[in-house]
Amino acid sequence: MRRRISSDIRWSKFIFLVIGLGLIFGLVNLLMKDNFNQDSIIVILVFLPICVILYFLFDQARTVEFDNKFMYVTGKTGEEKVALKDVYKIKLTMTEINNRSMWKIGYYDQKKTAKTVRILPRLFHKHFNEFKNLAQAANKKVKIPNWSHSFDFDQ
Repeated sequence: MRRRISSDIRWSKFIFLVIGLGLIFGLVNLLMKDNFNQDSIIVILVFLPICVILYFLFDQARTVEFDNKFMYVTGKTGEEKVALKDVYKIKLTMTEINNRSMWKIGYYDQKKTAKTVRILPRLFHKHFNEFKNLAQAANKKVKIPNWSHSFDFDQ
């Protein structure tokens, strides 16, 4: 039976879509006025690209599930099935969302190319610890550092 370890954060892209559309509407309203405020336009032009970038980042989010032998990475392009013995790293990163840390899982695909996926573990679920234990049992060389620091460039 598959158990999901990643939170579903893909829906958050719609928040940034709504904010971005509101910023565009505000920009059009400001430009239609005869005497418009340049400071407001500058603020909108700064936050609009940030909304666009965040929209595309959340749109690329992937779901990670596992069973006793495999990890399943599902995204917009389809599903990838990875043997737990091919997981070589499960690393805590310094990125936090809602006081929960993101983790980076490194694995080898079928062509033995190193790939990574970042996840935000589900809240109040113990499946992530079970996943780490199964990955460590399948691959004794898997690295699972539970710490990170600002000079750690492998984020």
